[in-house]
Amino acid sequence: MNSHHAPHRALGLGLVGLGAGLALNTLIGPLALDLVAYPFSETVLNETLGLEAISLVLIAPLAIVAGVLAARGHSLGSVVALGPSGYAAYMLAQYVVGPQYATYEPVIALHLTLFIVAVGVLVGAWSAIDAAGLPRRSRRSEIGWAVTVLLMAGFAVSRWSGALGAMAGNEAVPVAPTDLTMYWSIFLLDLGLVVPASIATAIAVLRRSPLAGKALYGVVGWFALVPPSVAAMAIVKVVRDDPVANPGDTVVLAVVTLVFWTIAAVLFRPLVARPGASTTFPAARTPIADAR
Repeated sequence: MNSHHAPHRALGLGLVGLGAGLALNTLIGPLALDLVAYPFSETVLNETLGLEAISLVLIAPLAIVAGVLAARGHSLGSVVALGPSGYAAYMLAQYVVGPQYATYEPVIALHLTLFIVAVGVLVGAWSAIDAAGLPRRSRRSEIGWAVTVLLMAGFAVSRWSGALGAMAGNEAVPVAPTDLTMYWSIFLLDLGLVVPASIATAIAVLRRSPLAGKALYGVVGWFALVPPSVAAMAIVKVVRDDPVANPGDTVVLAVVTLVFWTIAAVLFRPLVARPGASTTFPAARTPIADAR
């Protein structure tokens, strides 16, 4: 078995369209042409600038590259596609429900369309991955990856520790009224979807489920893309002297980004095989396993 399979032209087209759509969304937004006026506070507007910058320079190009690979029949394309499509669905859900629009804005149609494309691409990429062709791992490596994913989930939970603690005292949410819907949409996505999916993936890896490999690439791919966007948000707030800017948190997010990128590189590196090379790789190592 080699790294090339039947071309997935529909998946490739969807990925290229998703990448182009994300780039378009950034270009018409406040970062470039400023044709869209989001009803956000200054803080969330600054965060949007950072988010859209990452979408333009990282997410959109990665989706397009994955699309080209998938269209050419390279197995790496569908695996890489899980990250940007999952990221896009996560982000676009916030674009639709986060702003408290009082009128039917035309941009909502764009965001809804891109959300549908992102979900379609995510499902298509998942279906296109040949689980039997993914690298095999030793039991020790599987445990290492399960722990790694749980630690990633723990990082996501830690970002909401203040909110979870404040619920005990029925405290007020420390955001502007215009940002409340955005705040709770991210809360729901992080703690209601991302964290449970990560825990389920860790369990699947430990149980050696046939779907564990796909889930692992999807979760790690997503975590490799979201922290840089959050770090970019923090950087923009510092640069623009936002009242809630936190330089210390910005440094932490930058470090976390580098750590998550390293983890993703370790996971995805064995998939970058030359045509004709076997897909039965040596047991993949993890940063945690290597440290033992």
